[in-house]
This record gives sequence, structure tokens and C-alpha cells, in this order.
Amino acid sequence: MNIPINKPATSAELKDFWDSLQMDIMSSAQKLTIKDYVSLIERSFMFSIFFRGCPQIEMIGFQNILGIKDNGYVLLLELNEQNKTKLDDLTIDEFELHHFIKNTLNQVNSTVGPMITNRIIIFISETTLSSDHRHRTECFTLGCLLSEALQSKYQLSVTIGIGSMKCIHSIYSSFIEALSCIYYSSPNQISYYSDLKHKEVGTNFDYVETEQYLLEAIRLRKTEAYDYFSLMMDWIRPLNDDTKRNKILELLVLASHAMRVDSQSDTEFLSHTKNIQSLILLEGTQLIEFAFQRFIYITGYVKPQNSIDYSNHIVQATKDYLESHYTEDISLEDMAEQVNISPQYFSKLIKKTTGFNFIDWLSMLRVKKAKELLNNSNYTVKEVCFMVGYKDPNYFSRIFKKRIGITPSEYVKNSSYLNNKS
Repeated sequence: MNIPINKPATSAELKDFWDSLQMDIMSSAQKLTIKDYVSLIERSFMFSIFFRGCPQIEMIGFQNILGIKDNGYVLLLELNEQNKTKLDDLTIDEFELHHFIKNTLNQVNSTVGPMITNRIIIFISETTLSSDHRHRTECFTLGCLLSEALQSKYQLSVTIGIGSMKCIHSIYSSFIEALSCIYYSSPNQISYYSDLKHKEVGTNFDYVETEQYLLEAIRLRKTEAYDYFSLMMDWIRPLNDDTKRNKILELLVLASHAMRVDSQSDTEFLSHTKNIQSLILLEGTQLIEFAFQRFIYITGYVKPQNSIDYSNHIVQATKDYLESHYTEDISLEDMAEQVNISPQYFSKLIKKTTGFNFIDWLSMLRVKKAKELLNNSNYTVKEVCFMVGYKDPNYFSRIFKKRIGITPSEYVKNSSYLNNKS
């Protein structure tokens, strides 16, 4: 059965197509364990405390649920697969990685955040504030343990930045310190923030040149932008508060503009008047923390997990081809040939840009079309099976049940019952 080739989709239609299909996949028989739910709660807490702001009542709730203590510090991990330079090649299941890190750190109270590009924030919480010497020794031990375990298990190159011990309400500054460590560290190095004092951090620092690198990285959506921003905040930190405010506001305005230049999406308009009002009320390190939070918000540092890159031409081509050929016997190799890339690269790219693999998309699309036919026609289940590209009714039934939770026959009965009732 041949389906006419669709007209080119508008950006809105493309977004609706993938969003709808993605939601169907996410809700179809995705079995989560108790450990997975804990992982989701931990990631939500870390997202809130570092990137969204965590109200007091919310903080207390998370602490009670997760058993988080009142003090702690941040370990920031930067991960790269060995012998590879592109971040797109980092394709590890996040649940699996989260559980592995938790098991490796089973002797300490750890809270593991989401993977943001190739970085993961870990909050190690403790009841009391330990001495700097003892803290440094303990966290280096944990850093070495994590680095060796991740290299052995996943062949990852691991760079670790370690922030100083803080109370939980000031933990954001520990994150900033850990981020600074990452910038000044070499690959596979573990760095502790107080050690930066012994390095000539400000030597030969060119603020204007670094600002240019920062804005270019923002325009190209490169993660190096956060390293450049961290470097500039280190330079701004010793200045008086008025100078800090002016420099911070200037950088936030420039960052906002850089995000809008050549943007393929509608970047939210930001009120800099509100930034001015907030900056006036803050002092000292509060200004630096505010600057980081606003910068991360403006540049979208935290990209939602499983979000789809609609600008990618492979996504567009895959969408067009799937809609026109889903009734045919199509394989991953066929699809890769259509977009003129290798099957291996296509598999990785479609998973990276959409959050799921090619077979997920094809099977869910077929099931979605099957539901439409079963709801709006007099076709039998067997006829629908062949119409959506399956050759074996029993296999079609298994796929349908896996995705929807019931068999096609049960779906028809339920739909008939609901229609008669209404």
C-alpha cells in the first residue's frame, strides 16, 4: 500500500509530530523501578537547587525524602569517552549511569544530578562542617574512586572539580568553585578549589578577548561558554560591588543578545530592568551567584532531557520518510541510506537528537496509525496489521500491547464500549 508523499511540514507541524510521538513512546510500557523513581527525584532536586531556585518548604521536603544533611560540597564531573572528542559520542543511558555512580558512592550520602551535556553535579552531604584538611583528603579519595570506576566501566575520561564545604543554603557557591576547577584542570585531573589559590589564575588574563570567546561560544551553543563565564566571574570577584554590578549586567545583556542572534527558535525576551533591581539588593558573593543563575537561565544550560532538536535536518528527513514509508518493510539501514550517512552514525544521531532510538519511533508511529484506523474504520485487526507495515498479526499484537498496554482486539472492544456509552 503506497502512501502519497506529504507536503513539506511547517516548523509547528514538525514539532507537533515529534512531540506527540515522543509522549506516546514515553508513556508506553516504560517500566521504572523504585531506584529509577529515586533517581528522578534526585535529579529534580539538583535541577531546583542549582538552576531554578529552591524555596525553603521545597528544600525541606527534598531533604526529608532523600535524607540530605544540612552541609556538604559539590563534585562536578566532566565526562568524555576515551579516544573521542565529540560530545555527541557520549551515549550512555542516564539511569544506568546514575545507579552506577550511586553504587560507587554507597559509603557516603550522595545526591546525583542530571547529565548536562557531558557534566554531572554530585552533592555530597554531611551532618557537620569538617576541617579543610580532612575535607580535602576525603573528597580526593571519593574523586579517585569515581574516576577509576567510570574509566574501568565505561572507558570514560573523567575530569573532576571539587568545591569547598558549605551549608546547604550556600551550596551554589560550592558549585561555582567546582566549575572554576574544571576550567583550570587538565583532562583526567582532580582539582580542589582551594588549590586554585596557588595557581596564577589571573596572570595574562585578557577580559575583552575572553568576552569575545564567550559570546562566540554562546552563538554556536558550545558548552565552553560556561567555562569562559566562570573565568570572567573569577576576574570580577575581587572588584567592589558597584563595579561587579555593572560588569555582571553588561555580560547578561550581551549574553541575551548573543542567544537571539541567528536563533532558529523564539528566544524569550528578558527584562533587564528586573536584573538591575535584583543586583541593587545583592552584595559580595551573592552577586556572583546571581550572575551564574541568570547566565545559565539565559543560555539554557539545562536542556530538558529527551528534548528534540527540531533544527536538525536529519530529524526533518527522518520525519518525512517515516510518514511516507511506514507501511513498507523499512530498516535502520534503509533510513540511514535515505539521509546519506552510515547506519551507526544515524543510530547515534537520532537517539541524541530525539531521545529514543529509530525502532522506537517506527513502531510507535505504526501503533499510532493503527489506533486511528481501529477507531475510525471498519477494518479488522488483521487488515490494520498489514496496512501499518507489519506482516505477522501475532507480532503486531505484541508490539501494540507493549506500547499501549492492551492488545488491538481489547482496544477495539474498549473503544466500542466507550462510543456506545457516550
